[in-house]
Amino acid sequence: MTTHPFQPYSVAMITPFSQQGAVDQASVRQMVNYYTYNQVPALLVSGSTGEQHSLTLEERIFLYQSVKDAAPGSMPLYAGVATVRTRDAVRLAREAEQTGLSAIMLGFPPYVRPNQREAALYVQEVCSATSLPLMLYNNPLRTGFNLEMETLFRLVKEFPQIIALKEAGNPDRIKEIKAELGTDFQVLSGFDLAIADYFDKGYDGLTSVAGNLFPLEFLKIIQLLREGNSVQAHHELGKLRESLELLGSIGWIRVIRHLFASHGIAAGYFREPLSPLTTEEQTAVQGIRLST
Repeated sequence: MTTHPFQPYSVAMITPFSQQGAVDQASVRQMVNYYTYNQVPALLVSGSTGEQHSLTLEERIFLYQSVKDAAPGSMPLYAGVATVRTRDAVRLAREAEQTGLSAIMLGFPPYVRPNQREAALYVQEVCSATSLPLMLYNNPLRTGFNLEMETLFRLVKEFPQIIALKEAGNPDRIKEIKAELGTDFQVLSGFDLAIADYFDKGYDGLTSVAGNLFPLEFLKIIQLLREGNSVQAHHELGKLRESLELLGSIGWIRVIRHLFASHGIAAGYFREPLSPLTTEEQTAVQGIRLST
């Protein structure tokens, strides 16, 4: 286990379902082969893009094992373990470690809007249950909860295994976080379109949704940003902007499922309320090609 397992670029994979609605193990292997072929350095398993909150605990554990079995041994795998109940997050963290995943991404419980003390207790319980490196995920728009910096600082000092933050809230607080926690503490983004600007604000990398469809393009963009070539990175991102805005407006999970299926990757079945693309939406995305 490396000290800092979180890669500057990883992809948040979708979860493939069978026509009967079960997690599709055969499709998991097919998808992982696609990611590996396209040089994706690391995968986030069962995050928001993986529809974690539509999965039962048993399905998420099965997914951890399925991805682990399919992935190259050298590929870092991050387990999304966010749940509404603390005891469930604790169980998932233990299962992720037992399965041999590399690290954990811990988002905060959605909808229930815990206070700072309750959120800290949630993190403390999970950290106490596993020795895996951990990345906290602050996404106020999705959860209704915002992790205050004082809470973050206290948790990192109490649990040194917290070595990263995925910040989808206020990007302007990253420099203060870095000043307090040091440059080795990694801060990652999930906003593909803004990643070049976010590097200027102190971000270290990206867990990408668009990387499902543009894996090599985002690999190049992150490499350019890490080399300090912001001008070229902005240029490369600009070439994708129109497509990214279109696909985001339709809905990333829906679009990824459709385009994977249209390119022979069996991931096209949906869990309601998400739905297949309309005829008009299919027409709009028909020009998108995967690097298969």
